Amino acid sequence: MTSTLRNILVVLLILVCGPMFAQQDKLQLPNVLIIGDSVYQQHARGVLTELKSQANVQFANWPKLVLPNSANAVEDIDLLLGLQDAAGNDVPADKRPNWDLIHFNVGLGDLIYCVPNIKSHRILSFDYGGVIRTDAQQYEQNLETLVRLLRQKAPDAKIVWASTTPIRHSRENVFKKGTEIEYNQIAERVMKKHGVPINDMYSYVISFMDMDKPAGHGVDPFFFDRNPIHEPIHKYIIQELGLDAASND
Repeated sequence: MTSTLRNILVVLLILVCGPMFAQQDKLQLPNVLIIGDSVYQQHARGVLTELKSQANVQFANWPKLVLPNSANAVEDIDLLLGLQDAAGNDVPADKRPNWDLIHFNVGLGDLIYCVPNIKSHRILSFDYGGVIRTDAQQYEQNLETLVRLLRQKAPDAKIVWASTTPIRHSRENVFKKGTEIEYNQIAERVMKKHGVPINDMYSYVISFMDMDKPAGHGVDPFFFDRNPIHEPIHKYIIQELGLDAASND
């Protein structure tokens, strides 16, 4: 074999194998799914940037015009896990994500006050007859089902529950201050029963949020006095996956 032909073969081998090796390197990163409401969608995006070289972090896709809550999480679990597409079609087995860690929370969408006796989400002040979206007993049942489904449909994933963040005064009276405390206790009971670790987002947020301060805007539980809340999510992902805490590119 001439040196010219040998050099050509080497170049071709690099061109063919380079993308393959790059894809393998990408696939070797652990896959992390964050299931949560707009709190996590809007405020935890720093996790994606901070862990971009260590993990593939994604947010679950909820159906359009759906208020994330425990009932919807159960109903739409296949979509959230990437097992179905937005049209309700099954994703081919070879294209389904294999999650290493699922960090999940539902709660604020269960605690909002809505028009009673209708399935669709229409918020209504409790002063005008609004009722809490999910009562305590149903919330517990939904979490029991959700944990079972996560373990059944993503058997290789570690799962971590995040407690619901604090609720203070809602100017439009569609949340009641402190109602998350009982629901966090319910969730803690369910998670301990099933051996699911808990990321205590409630304690983290309440450590800096002034609970007596008037609402910054209408639906206050989604507002944290302009403070980021992704740090404990970041730390928990690193802890559960054994990643290098100092390696944040």
